[in-house]
Amino acid sequence: MTRPNGLFDSFDNLDQISPEAIASWLKPVPSLVQIENYLANKILYPQALPLTEHDMQIDLGILREALKTNKALIEGTNALLGDNPFLNTTLRKILIPVRFLNFVPNLQSLTLSFIDALLSDRKREDYFQDLWTIVLTDDIDEVAGSLLLPQFDSSDGVMNLKLQDKNYEIRPGSLMVLPCPKDRCEIAYNLRKGKVLGKEESAVEVYGGRLGLVIDGRRV
Repeated sequence: MTRPNGLFDSFDNLDQISPEAIASWLKPVPSLVQIENYLANKILYPQALPLTEHDMQIDLGILREALKTNKALIEGTNALLGDNPFLNTTLRKILIPVRFLNFVPNLQSLTLSFIDALLSDRKREDYFQDLWTIVLTDDIDEVAGSLLLPQFDSSDGVMNLKLQDKNYEIRPGSLMVLPCPKDRCEIAYNLRKGKVLGKEESAVEVYGGRLGLVIDGRRV
């Protein structure tokens, strides 16, 4: 008998994730016993859907830790190098299986979980890694948008960005998701006490899509 697919079928060793690690993503934080019992049920019944918004937040906490610490079992992804099918460092792509949306319908929340797990602590190897493409993987992949990671030099830096005739201000510690439904969108930016793609000021084209442009300035 085939077991129904669940959000966490792509990972092994879920039992090695600690309740404390999951709790670090949650506000308010439930008791560790509650998290431990929830994780045990999720391992036994991976196809079960969250019943409440708080259950969904626990699922996303588990997903973050699974992405960080577990080997993935998904086959047929577009990862070219390495053993991580969710992150293509060569082409700077975040690869999100589209079927995950069956369990986490909010694409923004799902994407932020991938960013937190895969890029928040990742060492930046070059300035090209300030810009990533967000891809929903399936038989036919879909580009959902882009991720921009401004590099602020201090906590009082600021980034001014123009997208589709609208102006935005991004400060250190902030996170924004801007609509960009077209296939490609042009942005213009300038930074005080910081750089993007090695420059304080520039104009570039980024991929758009159903998610849009994510600007993550939480790392200083």
